[in-house]
Amino acid sequence: MERLTEPSSVRPAARLAEPSRTRGSLDRVLIDAAMDLFAAYGYRGTSLARIARAAGVTKGALYWHFSDKEEFFIAVTNKVLGEWNETFQQLPRSQSREAYRKEFVRLFELMAELNVKNPWVSRLLLIITLESHKLGRRVLRMMRQGNLAGFDHFHDLIERGKRLGALQPKLETSWAATEIFSTYLGLTMLWYLHGDRFDLKITLKRQASDLLARWSKDQ
Repeated sequence: MERLTEPSSVRPAARLAEPSRTRGSLDRVLIDAAMDLFAAYGYRGTSLARIARAAGVTKGALYWHFSDKEEFFIAVTNKVLGEWNETFQQLPRSQSREAYRKEFVRLFELMAELNVKNPWVSRLLLIITLESHKLGRRVLRMMRQGNLAGFDHFHDLIERGKRLGALQPKLETSWAATEIFSTYLGLTMLWYLHGDRFDLKITLKRQASDLLARWSKDQ
């Protein structure tokens, strides 16, 4: 299976850089207000006037910080993906087979914890899926880059597991990374729809254990 990524020289952290300028405190207030409104009303149902009211500023003042709704959505997406990327970067990289197995399961637990901490991540994916025809090319391009960054992370995880002897050497890396990504997305969507009746952390931990059992070098 052909790897669905950009050249390996482009690292995931570099893909989340738009927009590049440092945000001030009022910017962050506006972004948080926009995040809540996008989550509640979707992309189409969120207007600049509504964001301004929620943040307690005039619409004119808002334009000093963001030029349009698309820029707001990009800023919100940057905030969410940036927090995830920073958390994943802090996860220790294992150097042994047994440590790798623990890291693999911990990664799935961490994804569950990040979703529970900020359910807007799942809501963001739903908005992109349901309203993609209403979003500009800049937003869609950024989301594709974010997805590729996630895919790269899983791809590198599988490759490292093979090098450490924890995973089968003939395991197809791109397909395994795709399976992790797709099952994760499916399970988080179920959790988002069913709420507390669906324990995301237990479910993702079980999924990690099942994948390890199938992909283990001992099998």
